[in-house]
Amino acid sequence: MTGYNDKILELTPTWKHTNHIVERIHGNKTLILKAIKDLLDKDYLQFKQVGNRKLYKRNDSGDNEIGFMGIMKNFEEMQKLELDEIKKIPTIGYLTLTQQGKDLLDHVQEQVDRAYIVMVRMNYQAKLRVITQRIADERTKQLENYIDKIMSVLTNEYDHNLIKEYFQNHEKRLDFKI
Repeated sequence: MTGYNDKILELTPTWKHTNHIVERIHGNKTLILKAIKDLLDKDYLQFKQVGNRKLYKRNDSGDNEIGFMGIMKNFEEMQKLELDEIKKIPTIGYLTLTQQGKDLLDHVQEQVDRAYIVMVRMNYQAKLRVITQRIADERTKQLENYIDKIMSVLTNEYDHNLIKEYFQNHEKRLDFKI
């Protein structure tokens, strides 16, 4: 996951051309295009082609219950992989942060970022009244429980201060303007 997702979602409440998005973000074009593809794959963006122009628009339709259950199933499958990996890595410490340990922490961070993006998207949809605030709150609670579970396992299994420091240093602010 790149750091461009929230910026792309902020820029695309209406149809925007690829070059417009890249120009407004002022970042690495390859990473921006990768982020656009990832957001399309996750159904956070809509796509249409007009002639040879590719246009993107934020998908503001709310997930129905079945759609949200699919999102949660995906999160839980990823979490199961992470929990299995935790069992394989005996220790993660300041002096023993192996590539395998770093990869695990990076993967957890990526999943946490995805969960936060879903939360932001749901709150935005509640403000648009696409879904009710009660549904958004219930789903947010499920996602928070998902995040708490993996973070609890990490802090219980490994050096608590290292895990806390790692995730504080990698935390992002994920929100976009309405």
